[in-house]
Amino acid sequence: MKLVGLGLTMHDSSIAAYKDGKFLYRKAERQFNSKHAFGGMKWAQSVLKEWDMQDAVFAHASWIKGRDVNQVVKDDYILDHHYAHVMSSTWKHKKHYVADALSVGPADNDQEQAAYSGMIIDDGIRRVENYPIPSVLRPAVWSDPFDHEMELRNFYKKIQKQEINLVEWAKQMYATETTDDNWQHFVKTIDLPGKIMGLQAYGYPDMDTILNWMDQQYPRVTAFHSTNSGKVDLNTISTLHKFCELSLIKDAPQGEFSYSGGVAQNVVINRAMIDAGLRPDIYPWAYDGGCSIGALNHLLDAYDIPRYDGWVQDDQAPDTEPSTKTIKRVAELIADNKIVGWYQGNGEVGPRALGQRSILFNPTHENGKNIVNRVKQREWWRPFGASVKEDQSKRFFDLPVSRHMLINSNVKYSGIPAVTHVDGTCRHQTVPESNKIYYELLDEVEKLIDVPVVLNTSLNMRGKPICSTMDQAKQIPVDILCIGDDIYENLHS
Repeated sequence: MKLVGLGLTMHDSSIAAYKDGKFLYRKAERQFNSKHAFGGMKWAQSVLKEWDMQDAVFAHASWIKGRDVNQVVKDDYILDHHYAHVMSSTWKHKKHYVADALSVGPADNDQEQAAYSGMIIDDGIRRVENYPIPSVLRPAVWSDPFDHEMELRNFYKKIQKQEINLVEWAKQMYATETTDDNWQHFVKTIDLPGKIMGLQAYGYPDMDTILNWMDQQYPRVTAFHSTNSGKVDLNTISTLHKFCELSLIKDAPQGEFSYSGGVAQNVVINRAMIDAGLRPDIYPWAYDGGCSIGALNHLLDAYDIPRYDGWVQDDQAPDTEPSTKTIKRVAELIADNKIVGWYQGNGEVGPRALGQRSILFNPTHENGKNIVNRVKQREWWRPFGASVKEDQSKRFFDLPVSRHMLINSNVKYSGIPAVTHVDGTCRHQTVPESNKIYYELLDEVEKLIDVPVVLNTSLNMRGKPICSTMDQAKQIPVDILCIGDDIYENLHS
């Protein structure tokens, strides 16, 4: 049996496949020299050829969001984008809540441009039209839709009323390519909602404004703007973010539910949900890069094959594992305030580094954030995450279990300034003992600096994809690079 789920969007394209009992996942941005890289049909065909997926059954998570709850599946092959989010969950029978946003996209009118949310409970879908909460995460720095996008939309409208083979449809749909200039502008624009999340901690929310917005029954707020000095209005951003947070919580379901969509990557809102007594289940591929998994799950359910929850990247893995000697040496280098690149096994699925494709640093260093930011070429306001031994997490953070860096935790220990954000929080990852190699590294680090914690950020440069090949890893200007059992020093001296 060969099954393929496609999620070929304007960003975070991916392919998920089931082939004779084996699960495979490939993400477009990891194959190109750009974060949010667009994976077109040519890229998809090359991957499918490599995997020998001739005569496979296909399902495609369309990037065009549907309007009709009865049309989440078209002709068994084309899935509504938000339905694909729902289906990406490992659990079949559970409440699902999707909160998503349109950053830049083609629309016939202003109303259609607004983001909306969909929720599926068992077999019933509730679609909230013109849902403004994620849309206010979208800045009012707006651009005209690209010609490429309009061509795709017009083509899609044209074929909606036709019966068409998915493969042939996809070939036509992705026949055109966007220009480099437009692509770079698009990438910058879709990153702006993330900036709102990162900057909100530096401002003070105006609760009167928030309550006024809520009294107006969720107005379409466009409040991201700049001062004359070119600096963003941090209080406005913080207000905007708090409004989104409260509004999303208001409409979230009670009891345990699967939570997905782009907004599900917002660690601040995720923590607010937990503090409000909600019980979201968030998985690493809850964002658009997981839509291919949702499309594949749609097929797995149809063929009565159990859904899979052990996803890793189908990328280049080292031939060896690090020995105890190598792990001890890397721990010594971290304790000596060296910036360490850590490349082990297959890469993670999702946007967060979880100890397979990571840059590691001493969390106790007072100026650690600035040191690593210079190497990463990141903005000053972006917080860093931490990895900690799970059985000691309570010493340092108020959330004892958080395995995927998807929830903010309050830092309880003052001795780890490099991973403590301006608001006293950290997006931490707890590492169980079953994660043998990474846990052993934390154990050795603890022997040297008295804390089983490391600063952990993704192994990439600003705007570049997380490394998926060893050659890519060797281009990152870290002090030390560990690939498998090999340690590379002075690569960039």
